[in-house]
Amino acid sequence: MTVKDTQLEFPHFTVLKASAGSGKTYALARRFVLFLLSERVPRNRLNNLLAITFSNNAAKEMKERILDLLKKICLGDPDALAEFTFALSVPEEVLKAKAEEITEEILSDYSDFQVKTIDSFMATVFKASAIDFGYNPDFEILMSNETLMEYAFHRFLRNVREGTRESVFMNEIIGIIMDVRGAEAAYLWDPTAEILGEIKEIYGKIASCRNSLSIPDYAAAMEEIRRDIVALVDDLEGTIQSADLVKSKSSSYQSIHSAIRSGRFANLIGRGMKNGPVCKPKAKDGSGCEAYEQAMQKWQDLELLIAAYTKLYACSYYVPYIRVYEGFAGILEGVKRQEGKIFIEDVNKRLAEYLSRDLVLDVYFRLGEAIFHYLIDEFQDTSPIQWHNLFPLLENSLSQGGSLFVVGDTKQGIYGFRDADYRIMRDAETKNSFPSAHFRVEELNTNYRSDGAVVAFTEEVFQQTLPRMEEYRKAARESGLLSYRQGVRKERERRGFVETCLLERNDEEPPEKDKLYQLLDDLRQRGYRYSDITVLAPKNDDVVSVTTWLNAKGVPFLSYSSLDIRRRKITGEIISLLNFLDSPLDNLSFATFILGDIFEAVLKGKGGTAQINMLHDLCFRNRRSQDRALYKAFQEEMGSLWAEYFDRLFRLSGYLPLYDLIVEIYRVFEVFALFGDTEEAVFAKILEVVKDLEVKNAGNLRSFLQSAVVPEGDEADWNVDVPHGIDAVKVMTIHKAKGLGFPVVILLLYGDRNKGFRYIIKEDGETVTLLRLTKPMLHADEAFEKLYGQEEMKERVNKLNSLYVAFTRAGSELYVIGAKREKESFPFMLFPNGMSYRAGEPREALARKEPDPPTAEVFHHAVPPELPTGQDEGIRFREKSRGELIHKVLSLIDYVDRDIERKIDGIMEKLRRTMGGDEIQDNIKAIVREFLETEQVRKYYERRPGRVVMTEQEFSDSQGRLFRIDRVVADEERISIIEYKTGSDRENEEKYLAQMRNYIRIVGQVYTGRPVGGLIAYIDLKKAVPVGGSGQGQ
Repeated sequence: MTVKDTQLEFPHFTVLKASAGSGKTYALARRFVLFLLSERVPRNRLNNLLAITFSNNAAKEMKERILDLLKKICLGDPDALAEFTFALSVPEEVLKAKAEEITEEILSDYSDFQVKTIDSFMATVFKASAIDFGYNPDFEILMSNETLMEYAFHRFLRNVREGTRESVFMNEIIGIIMDVRGAEAAYLWDPTAEILGEIKEIYGKIASCRNSLSIPDYAAAMEEIRRDIVALVDDLEGTIQSADLVKSKSSSYQSIHSAIRSGRFANLIGRGMKNGPVCKPKAKDGSGCEAYEQAMQKWQDLELLIAAYTKLYACSYYVPYIRVYEGFAGILEGVKRQEGKIFIEDVNKRLAEYLSRDLVLDVYFRLGEAIFHYLIDEFQDTSPIQWHNLFPLLENSLSQGGSLFVVGDTKQGIYGFRDADYRIMRDAETKNSFPSAHFRVEELNTNYRSDGAVVAFTEEVFQQTLPRMEEYRKAARESGLLSYRQGVRKERERRGFVETCLLERNDEEPPEKDKLYQLLDDLRQRGYRYSDITVLAPKNDDVVSVTTWLNAKGVPFLSYSSLDIRRRKITGEIISLLNFLDSPLDNLSFATFILGDIFEAVLKGKGGTAQINMLHDLCFRNRRSQDRALYKAFQEEMGSLWAEYFDRLFRLSGYLPLYDLIVEIYRVFEVFALFGDTEEAVFAKILEVVKDLEVKNAGNLRSFLQSAVVPEGDEADWNVDVPHGIDAVKVMTIHKAKGLGFPVVILLLYGDRNKGFRYIIKEDGETVTLLRLTKPMLHADEAFEKLYGQEEMKERVNKLNSLYVAFTRAGSELYVIGAKREKESFPFMLFPNGMSYRAGEPREALARKEPDPPTAEVFHHAVPPELPTGQDEGIRFREKSRGELIHKVLSLIDYVDRDIERKIDGIMEKLRRTMGGDEIQDNIKAIVREFLETEQVRKYYERRPGRVVMTEQEFSDSQGRLFRIDRVVADEERISIIEYKTGSDRENEEKYLAQMRNYIRIVGQVYTGRPVGGLIAYIDLKKAVPVGGSGQGQ
């Protein structure tokens, strides 16, 4: 699809439908480059374009594609030049010069090169608007709510003591939960763990909804229905007994009667009531027949009452958990604000709530002045709340002559569990949501990834076999699987091979294991490398099984499900050592390290086998000691080892920056020398995580350790990059494979049953209700059937799309191995010929020379870090430390009271252990005191009505770039900015003035109703230079 810039009309909204392998990522990257190079596209500077993706890897790939295209044009690649000279109608030399100019601009102003994940972009928007939400902009976004929520919950539980209000509340809640769970549920041995686990899940589910949560109180209504049920059953029982009717053995009456008598009303839910409670008497028994009719009428009335109870039960099942959350929500919010953290779920939720009140954040206006062209990849993965928050920005850009270009494939929408909704893209294909813009729907229908046999098999499954399956036909139509058409390149039409087979599942002796071995042997004999082969499986547990089989066979493999280095033993040992350095009384962490592989390898390398045995004995003897910490026993009994390996680290902890501390650990224990061949990437990744945390202002030891224990959510931050050039079989889940392609795919499939849905959202106008629904409950309300049916539809679409994604990963050969139990049907019934299918011919692998992976000699410095010793360098180092300490002290002072000496002393004591020595601190105390007493400065530290003081505050400019300002004083009549400078000269004053003017402009965009001025404060000189702004001086 080659579009010329002369064909573009502005504003425009273009939807590009792109089936698997059709080059949608290239199409988006090409459009980005086209817009940058064109002389006809309006407002097309680098910072006027924003590309949005849905994962860090996708954003990285997009940037690489864009830069690669620009590089090819710069270097005169014939294909790239031909494509873009045609599209732009310019001479080659002009095009090359323009591409070089754009490339230089990207490298010079990389922050203007905006290719971001949807989460990172919305986080930037939120951070720029933090003051509007009552947050300090200097906060950290947490990808998982686990640790902080547990901490807040356990703080709440501290107050749950006998006789307290909290204790009465929790006992009431636990009673309600036990009641709604029913007698057949497992006993709640640890109710707090159950409650907290449920709350975490509910929090994430509700955060995906833009409307507020409705918390119904049906307690009184449910109690009334329970009384009515008891009365009606007593009446029914009386009728049965008085008429001596015979109870029916096929009726559920006896179990219903028993449940009611024991107060287990939850056990009434879903009971079948098709058969009446009694047997019908003979016709000649007139009184008996009359009593029978009365009994049956009461049975029908009971069914209606149970249905009414079921409806209230479904709506109120999660209310106890929500009430507990409300009980500690204040503590949680306080902890988040105190620690400067916010959950990723909060970002979209808070933005949506703000926009739903018909309010527009100031940053939306500022972004509207900068970004005019939006390009969205994987559009089918957009969630409703993300679309709601993006919509005003997109609408604004189009109203100013901009453009929106979305690329996606509804057939690859497999992230419903993350609240993505493929229907957003499906609706966009048929309806223009932006009437002011030109609307076009285009389609890429050539598969560049797969051979003809693979494409033909995929179409046969979804367009010939599937339409005969009534249960899944509508779902396939919803996702577009029934109607798409895709061709292949002419030279690949007769290529490719597909084979499917169905095996009887046996978990003890899995037959799929032997089939896998057979396929690997055959592929290797035909010239395929291990790296050409990928094994896909539906779940992580299946991936673990496959890697176990491959390991037993001696087949090299690379598991994409184990790229998170926190799962590696060697990482756990490093983290245990850091835990000990952070908390020396943590005996478990210290024992974990000294008994681990790292320390054992160190001792073995120096012939210390006896010492290893002594360590085990030491830990055993001190395992229950309450008198002293384990490390103290280690110091006394193995002092030489402590001095050689731990003493320096112990003293440096809290002084060295975390990055340097870990580097020192690597040096002390020679980890690269001992484990470099196998774990070098892990050690490097740990340092990369620290670096990334530092960027987020969370590069301290405690934040690192908290990040290290989070089990899910931010695993991408800890994932090592997949190494190139390794000859190993790749093993991954279908979800991990999305967006990738491989020469040979072996797909393992197992039976799949719908286990129901844990949470179902019911929308009621401006609110939502969280329901608990199971199939037996649906008869209670027609709305329940509709809601459950919608969830089933989304689940079926997700299953079918997952199969489509799996099939379309294969380039040349696809093997599908099904392992089926007797009563399982999905997905096996979708395959042609009962999964006995074979198409094409297996061929020898195409001969090709694999390029050697780039290598470089790795050098690890074995010399411990030393402070500068030269006089000038020492002075500069000392001056820098002194300046940092002065800034730190002033950042902790909000107001100056009469007893300023005591306040400074308290701050100094707090900082004494981590920053500088006593002599520096005493000197600094006098300097800070004298500075604060300066006449020009004092007024900015006084308490005044309505005054708000912010220190080390981050503000965002119109392009989302963050600037940290030393002190901002917000008075009712004006805003004042203060920047601190240390040293005894003013040679950089022009630079400081430019910096201050920029700050005044940025802060003025936030506080639009008040004048803004600045003050450059020279602390050592005790002078202050006012800088005017917003129309008036200081």
